[in-house]
Amino acid sequence: MTSPKKPIQAKLAALFLFVPLLFVAACGTPGTPASTGTKGPITVSSKLDNESRLIGQMYVLLLQKDGFKVNSKLAFGDTPFNFKAIQSGATDIYPEFTATGLNLLGTPSSYNPQKDYQTVKQGFQQKYNITWLNPSPLDDGYALCMSKTQSQKLGITTISQLAAKASQMTLESPSDGVPFVDALQKTYGLTTKSFKKAQTVDVTVGYTTVQDGQAQVAVCYGTDTSVQSHGLVFLQDDKNGFPAFNPAPIVRDSVLKKYPEIATVLNPLAPKLTTAVSIQLQNQVAQKESQGASPDEAIKVTAQSFLQQNHLL
Repeated sequence: MTSPKKPIQAKLAALFLFVPLLFVAACGTPGTPASTGTKGPITVSSKLDNESRLIGQMYVLLLQKDGFKVNSKLAFGDTPFNFKAIQSGATDIYPEFTATGLNLLGTPSSYNPQKDYQTVKQGFQQKYNITWLNPSPLDDGYALCMSKTQSQKLGITTISQLAAKASQMTLESPSDGVPFVDALQKTYGLTTKSFKKAQTVDVTVGYTTVQDGQAQVAVCYGTDTSVQSHGLVFLQDDKNGFPAFNPAPIVRDSVLKKYPEIATVLNPLAPKLTTAVSIQLQNQVAQKESQGASPDEAIKVTAQSFLQQNHLL
């Protein structure tokens, strides 16, 4: 993800800001025309950021290929908006992230991605009658970054290695990242107080100060395309200290019961979506937009090309 568009809106801060009246109004807004098919209609929505839109667009294309009539509602709204929609039946499928699912359930992370996935899968089934299909290895969660130069100079490529030298370094973090860094106490013995200095700043400011050498470590987002452009590298979370934000299609049970083949259609996509792939695809979208493509066109062409290259279309 790119930092300006969703610092935490897809994760924590906006999770409980439901706006029912706005939700009702938006359900009537014009969207992409429904595709022609023999099954359905199925409504697919997504969150506002390009990563979620790309994944949602892939769901749309795969379902259309299988003969579904699809009503596309990409960039439908933030987390609470999409969650409210799938509960009410205004949408049938959208890509959600495991750690976000934990927050919706009010359940803490186990810091084990597989266990967290099973927790949200079981919890959503029991509490909301919603099924989580297969998750992707893509992790759109929190991470720690250093400049490539400092990482190489100090021989720090993992958070374990950083923890041993944190007292000599300055940390820059957005406010939403602070509790996640402090939670690293459980796995690495590392908190914001472990650093020589820890400052709360906008995420883009943090990237710049680490790039310029004014600080040594920044809290980053796992699929933020601007990390590389600032000359930063991700440190390996070698003990799974940060909860994983792995995306998966979530589907209303009533829809999946009527069309069980949805799982067969969408699950093959899961292993193809990695963190590196997400960054690459977001860069492709940005490049197409810089060449004059509309955001919707850039998303669709990029998603379609990726599916074709991976023999899914």
